[in-house]
Amino acid sequence: MNPETKISINTQKPLPSDDMPRRVANLMLGILLILLFIFGIAPLMDRLPLVQPLVQFVDNREIDAGALYYTDIEEFATAAAHMENTRDYPPRDF
Repeated sequence: MNPETKISINTQKPLPSDDMPRRVANLMLGILLILLFIFGIAPLMDRLPLVQPLVQFVDNREIDAGALYYTDIEEFATAAAHMENTRDYPPRDF
């Protein structure tokens, strides 16, 4: 074989048109699994003994766990201040 000859191998196969139903079925399966996790598995996690104290803390203080910002809640304001201080003044090895 001549060293100047270049061999080009196309490893990508064009998708056949009959592949579309399988791709749509995979998409639907993915969406179904996401919804199953959101509405089935995630709510059951509230009953875990490790998570239960946190759930009770949120319920007792009537914290909106779905809120984007917690600026009016004292606990979160304190936590935000601690996080900012830790970021600005990280622990050092002595």
